Amino acid sequence: MSNVTIQKSGNFYQYKFEIAKVDGKRKFLSKSGFKTKSEAEKERVIAYNDYLNTGNLFSASDMSYSDFLDYWLKNYCYINLNTIP
Repeated sequence: MSNVTIQKSGNFYQYKFEIAKVDGKRKFLSKSGFKTKSEAEKERVIAYNDYLNTGNLFSASDMSYSDFLDYWLKNYCYINLNTIP
């Protein structure tokens, strides 16, 4: 993967970065239409992080691992596996 570049195209800015190759060919992700360079930089950081995190948004949680396992057993396992505790 390469770094993210910002280019000016006419009166607007665009960002562009390389993503995974498909059939040995380089593929890029880009978006344009930003009025300022700083606006394009803000959006490129968001887009690149989303790409690296496969689109998953992570947020901090106060839930402990043990509480999460209890939640998962109750709301997923017992319902989907048709078992009763």
